[in-house]
Amino acid sequence: MLNEPQIQRYARQLLLRDVGERGQEALGAVRVRIALGGEAASAAAAYLSAGGTQVELARPSSGPWARTPPLLGAPPVRPLDVVAAPASPEGEGIVVGSRAGGHVLWSAGGGGCPACVRSAAAALSPPGTGSGVQVGTAIALLAQRRALGVAAPLEAMEVSATGVLSTGGPPACGHCPPAVPPEELAALVRHLRTALPDEGCAVLLGGGDRVRLVPMENAQAAHHRRDPEAFPRTARTAFSLDPRAWLALLREADAAGERPVAIAHSHPEGDPGFSAEDRRWAAPDGQPLFPGVAHLVVAFGQGRPPAARWALWTDGDFREHPCPLPEET
Repeated sequence: MLNEPQIQRYARQLLLRDVGERGQEALGAVRVRIALGGEAASAAAAYLSAGGTQVELARPSSGPWARTPPLLGAPPVRPLDVVAAPASPEGEGIVVGSRAGGHVLWSAGGGGCPACVRSAAAALSPPGTGSGVQVGTAIALLAQRRALGVAAPLEAMEVSATGVLSTGGPPACGHCPPAVPPEELAALVRHLRTALPDEGCAVLLGGGDRVRLVPMENAQAAHHRRDPEAFPRTARTAFSLDPRAWLALLREADAAGERPVAIAHSHPEGDPGFSAEDRRWAAPDGQPLFPGVAHLVVAFGQGRPPAARWALWTDGDFREHPCPLPEET
C-alpha cells in the first residue's frame, strides 16, 4: 500500500487507467540498470526515477534524478537491464542500437524468445553519440511498459535520423515451436500413418492465427528408382520433397498470404529424434535450407503410440523440443 506522501507525489500517474495504485507499486518494484552513457542514459534515468523506479547507471551522474528517493521501503526485486547492441540482456531488458542513421530499441520480456533477442541485437550497431533525450525517453517508455505488464514479449521502437518515432512487432520466430491446433496434429499423424512402412511427409502452412496441414508425397522412392547411385536410400529410411510440388506449394501459399512454418516427416521405426541424416538434409552446408521453418518428426514404433519432437535452428544448430500429440492419435 502506498502511504499518503507517495499518493500525493504520484497523483498524476495514479489517475492513469493502466497505472493506478498497483501499477505504481509495480513501477517501484523494478530496478533498471542502464549500461549506457551519455545524454540518453541521463534522460532515461530522469524519467524513470521521477516515475518511482530505481535506476542504476554504469557511469555515476550528479543529475537531479539522482536525488529522487526510492518509491518503496523494500528494495526492488525485479531487475531490468538496458544494454548497447550488439549485446543482449540475460533476462528482461532493452537493447539500444543504431541502424541507417537512426536508433532501434528492442524490449524483451520473460516470454520473449532469447534467440530472437540475440539475433535482433546482433543486426544492430552500437548506439551512436547522437543518441540523446529522445532515445532516453523511448528507453523509459519501454521500461515502464515492461514494468506495468502491458508490453508484448518482444517489441521494438525506432527513432529515425530525423526524429520520427515508430513502433514494431517481433520478427517471425523460428526458434520456438509453432502453435499447431490439435486437430491438425491428429490429421498429420493419420496422413503419416498411411505411408507406413515408408516415411511420410507433410508441410504445415501458417497465415495469421491459422495453421493448416498440407499432405505431401514422399518423392524418395521415385528418386531412388531413377538414380539409385545418387539416391541410395529408399523411402523406407528417407524422405524428400518433389521440387515441382514444393514450388507449387510456395506459390499457392504466397497467393493466400501464408508461409511454411514446419516440414514434418515420419520415422517408421525408432525414436522421434532429429537424426544426423535429418540434419544433413535440413542444413546441407551448415546453414538451414529453409530459414525460419521448423521441422517435426513423428515416430511410429511397434505396439507404441506415436511420439513427436520439434527441431528448430537456434544459435547454429538444431535444438529439439517435445511435441505432445492428441490422445486420439
